[in-house]
Amino acid sequence: MMKKTVLTVVAVTALLLTGCATVKPEYAFVVDQDQVSKADNLKRQQRQVAHVVWINPPVRKVALAEQPKP
Repeated sequence: MMKKTVLTVVAVTALLLTGCATVKPEYAFVVDQDQVSKADNLKRQQRQVAHVVWINPPVRKVALAEQPKP
């Protein structure tokens, strides 16, 4: 009974992972330059000038353009 359950879970997991991996993305994440420039401008306006290092820069979601089919 335990082997059947484990085999079922493994099979379902494999199907879900392969199904999600084959879906074409409809969008991409790009660095949001507006947010970056706001932070840079704010940094320049402060009295103590600091250096900002982005670990995780702000991103925004952009829809991918449809490719025409030949």
